[in-house]
This record gives sequence, structure tokens and C-alpha cells, in this order.
Amino acid sequence: MWNGLDKLLELQKLDQAIARLEAEGRAIPQEIQTLESRLSEARAGLNEAKAKADQIQKERRAKERGLDEATTNIKKKQARLFEIKTNEEYSAVLREIEMLKEKYSKLEEEILELLERGDVAAKTVADAEKGFKEAEALCQKERAEKEAQLARLRQEMANLQEARKGQASRLDTDLLRQYTRLRKSRGVAVVVVKDGSCSGCGIALTPQTYTEVRRNDTMFTCSSCNRILYFAG
Repeated sequence: MWNGLDKLLELQKLDQAIARLEAEGRAIPQEIQTLESRLSEARAGLNEAKAKADQIQKERRAKERGLDEATTNIKKKQARLFEIKTNEEYSAVLREIEMLKEKYSKLEEEILELLERGDVAAKTVADAEKGFKEAEALCQKERAEKEAQLARLRQEMANLQEARKGQASRLDTDLLRQYTRLRKSRGVAVVVVKDGSCSGCGIALTPQTYTEVRRNDTMFTCSSCNRILYFAG
């Protein structure tokens, strides 16, 4: 095996492990945000249900005030009948009383309808409150788990970064520079030769090159992608 290959492969292994952890670490805040969004949706649903229930109660109270007012006016009109002296005025007051009674009857029907709607709205609020509490508990639990996972990832990355620093110091400066350049431009700097081809870009090697690469006693790079080649055996 040519000098530095084993160290280079170990460095690349560390870099790939770090990259995986970084990807996981970037995903966790997004997952936490998704949990928060679900909780916000549950909160919005609860607030909407409460607002509808409150509106129904306001409408019912307004109708009940109207009912009380109609009742008072009917009593006043009925009391006035005993003071009226002309048939014409008496008939007019009777018509007013009849209209008030019709209004009273209509208000009663509307209040009954609002009571039914209020019952439905109250159940909706209760269901929404239950759903929100469950979503809140789940969000807190999963958020704590995600935050703990993120803390573990950061510790693992710190350990790997330290190991990488030590491993990089063991490589020849020129080789490390070449590896770093390839890693930035190609993502993977060192690739295995498989079935006579570069596994990085897929180009077929010449039979002579393939034979020499198989020995792993000299560093070869791919003529197409410039990645460092080696044979895994």
C-alpha cells in the first residue's frame, strides 16, 4: 500500500461521518419547527372554536334581551287596553300586541336554535382543548428528545472534529492539500476502483492502469474526475 493511503482513507471516513452528523444536525431544528407548527395549528383551531362559541353566546344574550324587551312591551300594551276609550285605538293596540307576540315567538325559536348551536360549539371547544393539550404534551416531549439528540450530535461532532484534526496532521502536506481540494470540488476525494472503472465518475480505466492500481503501491488519479484511486481488494 502506497504511503499515506491508509491515513487518507481514515481521514475521509472521519469527514464522511462528520458530514452525516452535520446533515442530521441541520434536520433537527426543522423537525422542531414542524412540531411547533403543529402545535400552532392546534392552538389556532382551539381559538377559532372558542371564538365561534363566544359569538353564539353573544347572539343568544342579545336575543334574550330582545325577548325581555318584547315581554315588557306586551305587558305595557296589554295594560294600556284598559285605558283606551275608542275602538279604533283599541284595535291599533291589539295589532301592536300581536306583532310583539310574533316577534316574541320568533325570538324564542332563534334562541332555541342558538342554544342547540351553543351545545355543539361547546363540544367542539372541549374536543379542541383536548386535542391542543395532547398536541402540547407531545410537542414538549418530542422537542425535548430532539434537543437532547442535537446535544449528543454536537458532542459527537466535536469528538470527530478533534480526531480529524489529529488524523490530518499525520498526512503529508501536499497530499492533504490535494485531498482537501478534491473534497471541496468532488465531494468524495478517494474512490475505489470497481469492475475496472472509477466508482466516482464511472469512466473505465485502461487495462494497464487497472493492473497498476490493483497493486496499491503507487498513487493514481482518475484521468476524468481527478479523484484519487485505490483498489479495495
